[in-house]
Amino acid sequence: MSDETQSEFWTKRAEHWQKTAPKDASASDANQLLIRCADIGPGKRCLDLASGVGDPALSIALVVGESGSVVASDASAKMLQGARDRAAELGLGNMSFENTSMEALPFEDHAFDAVTCRFGLMHAGDPLAGLREARRVLRPGGKAAFMVHGPADKNTQWTVLHLSVQAFLDIDDQARFDKHYKFSADGELAALFAEAGFTDIQDELTVTTITEDVGGNFWEKSLLRSFGNRVEGLDADALAALNEAVAEAFLPFRKNGTYELWSSNRVAWGAA
Repeated sequence: MSDETQSEFWTKRAEHWQKTAPKDASASDANQLLIRCADIGPGKRCLDLASGVGDPALSIALVVGESGSVVASDASAKMLQGARDRAAELGLGNMSFENTSMEALPFEDHAFDAVTCRFGLMHAGDPLAGLREARRVLRPGGKAAFMVHGPADKNTQWTVLHLSVQAFLDIDDQARFDKHYKFSADGELAALFAEAGFTDIQDELTVTTITEDVGGNFWEKSLLRSFGNRVEGLDADALAALNEAVAEAFLPFRKNGTYELWSSNRVAWGAA
């Protein structure tokens, strides 16, 4: 997918991501893991790639404080507007915003202490070029930390939803499914870091058990983000039937009145 097409892809979904974005700075475990791996602390100059509507850039801004700074970047200006709006609501004055792809960054060499990217690398037109650019703009010894999704079988929450909705709507969305799990295999992301010239590379897979109550449509946020344009075109009966089909797909994961699901992420980090 070209940069222009990639931007268009996310621009079409920006409204739904803005609707479902956290109202706060989201202290999620995924954000905090990236912050730790990139060795981010007070006073650091940080660049976040593919920031979307603000994660993990906003969480980083809280950590670096007034003496530090964060540039949130994204190839979609409309997605990035969501990050701007959230930053303004939170009164974060140490953030700036750059509408750019990760493969051609408009920054000088050695401009940052840390570079992060949460769930963006697998959507890049040229992931290796993106990592090489991250290394170029890092100061010597600065760290980059990139997060992708773990394997499909360790991400039952997203996998079950996506496959059931794809079947219900009778669409072929396999290409997007495959891209979602790009670099999820053991060692694949670390190998790309090595090819980009990073050193001291480490790779970690985290698997979290998520418990959801039975009786509510816990998948609504993910449904809107992944299929919002299609779902909003359904009438009430069709939407009810879709939610029934999704609930049925999750039945094998019901235990003692709750759903027990997995969510997994893989993070790799290294030094410039």
